Amino acid sequence: MKKISVITPMYNGEAYIRQCIRSVQDQSEQNWEMIIIDDGSTDRGPLICEELSREDDRIRLYRQKNGGVSSARNKGLDLAEGEYVFFLDSDDMIHPRLLKEMVKQAQGYGCELVFCGYTCITGCPDGETCNENVLRWQTAGEKEVKEWFHKKYTNEMSGIGGKLIERDAVKTLRFDERLSNGEDTYFLYQLVCKGICSAYTSSGWYYYRMHQESVTHSADIRKADRYYECSRRIRDSEYRRGNLDYALTWEVLLTGQIEKNHAAQRGNRGIAAAERKHPMFRRMYLSNQVLFYSCFYCYPLYVILKRVMVILQDDLHIYSMKDVREAFCRISGRKGDSRMKREIADVGILTFHCSNNYGAMLQAYGLKRYLQSRRIRTDIVRYEPVYMTGRHWWIPYSPIKGVKGRIWGVLNMWNGFLAHMRMREDFSRQRRNMNRFRFRHLVDKRKHRVLFERGLTRLPYRYYVVGSDQIWNPHITCGLRRAYFGAFGNKQKKRVIAYAASFGSSELDSKYDREFSELIGHVDAVSVREEAAVPYVERLSGREVTAVLDPVFFLEKEDWRKVETEPEREGFIFLYITEKNEAMAEYARRLSHETGLPVVEVRATMIGADADFEVDHRAGPSEFLGYIDKADYVVSNSFHAVAFCIIYRKRFLAFAHSNLGARVRNILKIHGLLEKLYELNGNSAVDWQRAREQMETPVDWDEVRRKTKEQTKLAGDFLMKNIVGQNRCI
Repeated sequence: MKKISVITPMYNGEAYIRQCIRSVQDQSEQNWEMIIIDDGSTDRGPLICEELSREDDRIRLYRQKNGGVSSARNKGLDLAEGEYVFFLDSDDMIHPRLLKEMVKQAQGYGCELVFCGYTCITGCPDGETCNENVLRWQTAGEKEVKEWFHKKYTNEMSGIGGKLIERDAVKTLRFDERLSNGEDTYFLYQLVCKGICSAYTSSGWYYYRMHQESVTHSADIRKADRYYECSRRIRDSEYRRGNLDYALTWEVLLTGQIEKNHAAQRGNRGIAAAERKHPMFRRMYLSNQVLFYSCFYCYPLYVILKRVMVILQDDLHIYSMKDVREAFCRISGRKGDSRMKREIADVGILTFHCSNNYGAMLQAYGLKRYLQSRRIRTDIVRYEPVYMTGRHWWIPYSPIKGVKGRIWGVLNMWNGFLAHMRMREDFSRQRRNMNRFRFRHLVDKRKHRVLFERGLTRLPYRYYVVGSDQIWNPHITCGLRRAYFGAFGNKQKKRVIAYAASFGSSELDSKYDREFSELIGHVDAVSVREEAAVPYVERLSGREVTAVLDPVFFLEKEDWRKVETEPEREGFIFLYITEKNEAMAEYARRLSHETGLPVVEVRATMIGADADFEVDHRAGPSEFLGYIDKADYVVSNSFHAVAFCIIYRKRFLAFAHSNLGARVRNILKIHGLLEKLYELNGNSAVDWQRAREQMETPVDWDEVRRKTKEQTKLAGDFLMKNIVGQNRCI
């Protein structure tokens, strides 16, 4: 029995069919058959297929009258004899190892569907692409596959090309020949609804050829009501199932398809009118609704609004007319909807989003996501002072005060700048990865940057959340900064809330006490990240202070996986060092020797182990998460590395930081994991046996998760009480 049946529909494929067939013949997996269905071609394509089939009897050509691509694929499914079917269009190509790697995943993980990313080509794939030798796979069960299809990998799962499917999973399922568009998407939707497991790699080993002949969206097709039928069917099916989040995804896609083909539809507004009556239409952003109306009734206005609304819908978070009423209630002070007792707050977060630091950016994302999930309109303020952004190039992490301090700072600036220049390619790529995460998940690049404190006086937010990083650590901010206490004049400002603010230790040097005591008076509600810091802040502020969790714990493991980037390797020890620690490096080396796993170190700064480990200088926050998620062991003295080990439930050992150890100790104590903290006795070497036992100590992760939920509830209550509780519209 053949392992794989490659199904290739062809219509006038003379120009590319030979390359297509050769890419199958070049596969490292040779147990296959290739079924080519000629759908009434009028060129020499069938003759080329016959020629190649005489040379290789695994290639089989079948002819039929022109019935469309769905008809041809269905014919191929009827004729297939392999354990798996693989769909390949006649003008596309595949990587020489793709089929073998896919079958390996399908059999190894019991997956009924295996697929990969796409690479658009104009000629033959280049040598670099073909020589790629690393694939990073993700696997998903029945529930997660649906999330992939509807939300995470909608584009990748919308086409049938490059999909390896177990034939027993297909059974009698066939492509709907009545659909003029999206027939492959609907086929995959029906397959996903059956409840299947899947594997996916983002590597673009399916080579998709874009050329004029491949464009099938003619005006005649666009005019057909069937052109939108796929999106409409999926939308209605998910709506009936009660999956409104999924249904909304397809509603937005459907209205976008109708808008895109407005020229063909302006003469028949019935389709647009019918769409506006669907309940899901009213659940879209108000901006989407306005665009849809203007497209059919005032197209010149639509062209203008299309550019403007993309910005507004992200900034305003206005979904419906109900949200407009709530906003009006907030502005006018009048009574709003009787069912709505609380208005949506205007919150600006002041934090270290502009720092190229993994923890700083990830905690900012966690806090923003949490507030938005509570329907609180939230932005991270683009406050980017030079003493923070300059750190990416030359400014050292130390206060620069007095003549000696300035001289020392200038010398260290040049050291940092020259170090970055020596590794400029890696440094440049890391900055791109940092900025990609920053502008995709934290701030809108189009928004105005605030470089100086006086710029904060013109911001529109009424509520400011300061935190949750080391915003009160003068060694990072080059002295205590008024902005991070909300100590700036602003007519709109009504309340400042400190959430999980940190010194990095239990208290400040006594020389800062007076200044801190004055600045803390500008904060209306105070919470800190380290429990050990509570007495110090209460003593200087004279009021109650709450210890809360870092906001990264607001999100679940599945939430973080949506923004992570998986590493290009499997089986490794992850090492992340935030200060020089030879004992940690020696422990990682010994662990590597004992387990046979390589050590992979990630560096966001010049600080590292200075050992013969594999070092990634290019990783951004997404890559940092991926390394922790996929590591077999994690060794670190970083607070956020330890936090994500808890979230991802990893085998880890935390080393105490020399002067910032209170943070790590606190988070481990909260979760009952103090046995995972290794503390050195002076300059002594690591006690290997003790450290190994601590690493391998079993953890009751259910109990850890219970403690996390308990603490995040208290933290969430603190935020809601001080934002929503102070912000009523009755």
